[in-house]
Amino acid sequence: MKKGFMQIVLLTLLVSVSIAFAYYYGTQQKKPVEISPSPTAQFQPTIPPILPSSTPISNIPAGWKTYTNDQYDFEISYPPTYKALTDKENLYGWPNGVVLIYDGGQSYDLAIEHWGNQSEYENKYKNQTNLTVKKIGNIYLTLLNTNFETEVDQIIQTFTLTP
Repeated sequence: MKKGFMQIVLLTLLVSVSIAFAYYYGTQQKKPVEISPSPTAQFQPTIPPILPSSTPISNIPAGWKTYTNDQYDFEISYPPTYKALTDKENLYGWPNGVVLIYDGGQSYDLAIEHWGNQSEYENKYKNQTNLTVKKIGNIYLTLLNTNFETEVDQIIQTFTLTP
């Protein structure tokens, strides 16, 4: 009986040691292996090729109209319910006005004005959060979302310079 008893004790001991070893090995945090770059290795970034597109990408929704200004070389698109007003009668209250985008109502929705320098428009529009400024050569164009409308923000996003 001693021999059978000893075998059970040894087997139990062997299993216990194996479990303890597995637990110890499994709970140890593995330290990251640091790899030093070789002195001759050079980083070569992978740059995906730019493939020519047969269709230009546009942020202008289908059906929108486009106003083009040849004096300041820009265009801007707007929904078909809006109008681009450039006549002296509508620009009367806007001495620096280039175009007023209007959807009816009591006020113009988007006023685009030109300025000779930065301080001119800054003096008029102090702390305006609804003002977008574009610099074209030596002049500045301001795009004022007069009614804080999200649709007018979408119109402003269509602003592009023309070649």
